[in-house]
Formats: sequence, C-alpha cells, structure tokens
Amino acid sequence: MRRCPLARFALATLALAAACSEPAPEPDAPPGSAPLEAPAIDLEAGTVNAGTGAEPDAGLELRVDPIVALPPTELPLTLLATMRAQDPRDAGATIRNDDTGVIRQYRVGDPLAVDATLAAVSIAAVQIQRPGDSESLAIGPLSVELREGDVYYPDLVEPDDFVGVLTQGLQLPPGLHYVVKRPDSAWGTPHTIHAIQEAIRGYQGRNPGGPKIHVGDISRRGGGLFPPHLSHRHGRDVDVGYVLRGDEADEERFRAAGPHNLDVARTWALLSGFIAAGSVHYVFADYGLQRLLYEHGVATGVAPERLEQLFQYPRGRHAPHGLIRHWRGHVNHFHVRFHE
Repeated sequence: MRRCPLARFALATLALAAACSEPAPEPDAPPGSAPLEAPAIDLEAGTVNAGTGAEPDAGLELRVDPIVALPPTELPLTLLATMRAQDPRDAGATIRNDDTGVIRQYRVGDPLAVDATLAAVSIAAVQIQRPGDSESLAIGPLSVELREGDVYYPDLVEPDDFVGVLTQGLQLPPGLHYVVKRPDSAWGTPHTIHAIQEAIRGYQGRNPGGPKIHVGDISRRGGGLFPPHLSHRHGRDVDVGYVLRGDEADEERFRAAGPHNLDVARTWALLSGFIAAGSVHYVFADYGLQRLLYEHGVATGVAPERLEQLFQYPRGRHAPHGLIRHWRGHVNHFHVRFHE
C-alpha cells in the first residue's frame, strides 16, 4: 500500500489526543475472563550500571524498561501513543487493532481482547497480561501507515464498546411492519426493543404501503461475544436494512445499496424515525450512501444546521463529526447504537 504522506502528522495528532484526553472510566471485566495471574511490572524496578569498560562507571545508572524485555505479543495490535500518569493506574495508550482497523484509547485494566488486558504503560511500550503470561507491545521504529479502513472516533468511544453482557434482555417479537431476520439474535435491552418498535411504527405511519423493514442482529440472549460483530454484546446495537426499490425491496437478506436501488426518501424517513425515537448514540452508514441522503435532505429543504448535526458527509469518511458516521461494511445495512 502506498505510504500516506500524512501518516507522521496523523500519528502525532493521535499522540496529542492521547496526551490531552481524560482517562476513560474503567469497564467491568468481560465475563469469563481469567483474573490477572501476575501483577503489572514495577516500572521503577530494575537498573543496571552502564559503562564502556569491564568495570562499570561509578555512580552512572541506566534505567531499563522491564516491559520491553517481555516477549512481544502476537496479538494483531499496533501501539500508536502512550500516556503516562502520576498514578500508574491512570496511564493509557492509543492502540490500533490491525484486524478491524479500530483505533481507540485504552486505560490500564481495559480488555484488549477476550483473554488480554492492558496491565501497565511505560514511555514507549505497554504490558499485556494474558492467562499465565505477560507480553509487551512497543511503539515501532518506523512510521505507521494509517490505512483506508482505519477508524478513530474518540468522541464515540464507550468503555463497554467491545465487551459486556446483556442482563434483563427482551426478544424483539414479530411485527406487522418489519421482519426479524434471525430471532435468536434479536435480544436487546427493554429500552432498545421499545425504540426499534417505535421507530418502525413512526416510519410506517408516514410511509404507508412501503416494504417491510428488515431488522438484523441485536444481541444474543444474554449478550456477550457475537462474531463477526465487534459490538452487539449488550443489547444496545441493531442492524437495519436500507429500504430498497424494485425486486430487492422484499428480500430478507441485506443487499448492497446504491443509486440504482436505494429508496432514498423512505430510507431518510426510516433513519429519521430511529433518531426521533430518542437516545441514539450514533448511526454507522456507508459514506457514499450518506451523500445520497444528505443531497435528499438539501433537495427537500432540511435546514443546513440540521444536516450538519446529522451527517459526517461532506467532511470525509474519517471525520469525527455528525451523528451518522462511516464504518466499513455498512453498504447493505445501517447500524444504530442506543444510549441506555
């Protein structure tokens, strides 16, 4: 891949963001995760005398980073920046998951994967604690390439984004105006289930005679890990198909949308129904489809300030702006996250 000329600037920006941000609150430990079997390394321990001859120079000490001495992790992670703190428990790091492209800030104690926790932070490395093992992840000597699929939305990060369970969940029942694609994966919080039903009811009231809405995954019963989803773990996320025209309108399988088949007016009304239902934290929708919806809003006289509030478009697909954001893989459905 061609190296992005802005990579060094972007990396410096990430480092600045990490240095200036407040640490996120500690999330609950993910269910089933093993307790830490070894304490975090004491960064103040371990010094060696440094010299050029056989005998060390008297009084000269070189502090060694004990984290760097740990075996390097094989997890697909890239350390972009570290944030030290007076209290080591408040230290943090900005890390990219190379498989998903998600860049986010972690605090000591946050889970990095199902069986991996951020245990300690030094100047240019972090300690990762796994069951029975301590590993290191260091900032590399070369510039980091920020890729097309990388996503960094610091304003949307919540402590339980990629961990958590669902308690007191309800199953979305069959509905007159919608189809539940996989009922076993349609468990949500009471608030989420009510919001979905209200959004679709409001949409159908304004668009009688339209195709049924296709509701995809929410969470599994009890929540928790739900591959291949990153989230959908605590009943506050739902995937919804775009409203399409023609023969594809009634297909339950999500189909890729575009200018050739997207019913822009009805999809606008559906999105508006979800936003009007309240407590929407964000919506993920393909950037190209955002453009079609944005232009529809302009053509129908939606106030410019309202469009600015709603859409990331036209600021670029990585801009941390708007309620509706781009995230890869959302050309055939949009994703709604609710506050609880």
